[in-house]
Amino acid sequence: MPTSIPVQAVCPYCGNRIMTVTTYTPGLLTWLLCSGLFVFGCFLGCCLIPFCIRSTMDVTHSCPMCHHQIYYFHRLGL
Repeated sequence: MPTSIPVQAVCPYCGNRIMTVTTYTPGLLTWLLCSGLFVFGCFLGCCLIPFCIRSTMDVTHSCPMCHHQIYYFHRLGL
């Protein structure tokens, strides 16, 4: 399930067939972009822009029924 969009799955915890709920969280790529912008002179708040862009953040897939985390999608894949 290496994707950032919700997917259909069977929850391994409750056994229900569900559509995963996605939550965006800052990950390694977000922090690298923030620190890179800071180093190159964007230190007046502009370095925080990666925290507002969903395509730079990691994604947590969870079950809407039992709220367990099913999968964590890393943008960098490290």
